[in-house]
Amino acid sequence: MDRQIDLRGASGEIYRYRCAEGGDTRTPTGGNFVYVAIEGEAVRVIYAGASPSLTAGAQERWSEAVSRHGATHLYFRLNVAGAARDRELADIIGGCAPVLNETAGAERR
Repeated sequence: MDRQIDLRGASGEIYRYRCAEGGDTRTPTGGNFVYVAIEGEAVRVIYAGASPSLTAGAQERWSEAVSRHGATHLYFRLNVAGAARDRELADIIGGCAPVLNETAGAERR
């Protein structure tokens, strides 16, 4: 397992996410997060989200991601400014097409 992963947004920008060991972000700071399934060298993004508090928000759909889509890891990236979180979330969803974002029909913030 990599402690960091790089994800490419629809814009082509690369975002570096850090692994939340044991799924624990331990920070009330805002940021973006992704649930991924790591299969060998491949990283499949299952859900992308953003929250003004990663401690609370990063767990919002974790159980569903694990049980229905095989999520294995949670990665996060600190982003204090709400506008930056929203831009990054839209870019990641556009570039990675996470299945849970598609089935939700809307982005969650």
